[in-house]
Parts: sequence; C-alpha cells; structure tokens
Amino acid sequence: MQFPSNPNDMLLSGTLANGQELANRAAVLDVPLGKGHVVMFAVRPFWRWQTQGTYSLGFNAIMNWNALDAGKAAPGGGRGAGADTQQ
Repeated sequence: MQFPSNPNDMLLSGTLANGQELANRAAVLDVPLGKGHVVMFAVRPFWRWQTQGTYSLGFNAIMNWNALDAGKAAPGGGRGAGADTQQ
C-alpha cells in the first residue's frame, strides 16, 4: 500500500504540509525480523478518534497476525504457509 503519486489527491479536508514528501512512498510495510515480522504504518491508525477510517489497518494486522505473510514465497521456493511440507 502506498500514498498517491499526486500530493493533491491525498487530502480531502484539513491541511497537509509537504505532501510531496509522501508521494509514491509506502503507507504500510511488513518487514521480516528474526522468526517473525513487524508491520509498520506511515500514519497512526489509532490516534485520538480522529482517523476512524484507518482503524481497519490496525485491526487487520492484529486480528490476522498469523496470516500476514500469506502469498509470500516460502524459503523452499513454494508459496504461503506449509508450501515446503512434504506430502
């Protein structure tokens, strides 16, 4: 997920300073760390009841913690969980 390429498309109301710095940048990252991974957000999904539209980003990461890497290539060359198990 990334921010739009046009800074003018990012804001519906209010103010946005230096929107060009966010253009085409990642909005959410899922980064491997040790045996797990870290989900990082460019916005604060749970900030003071003001960003209710972003709650789903945080809740999705929390509720689906065990399936966040679904579809990624497994170390054995397969895809997703259990791809390198023998049958």
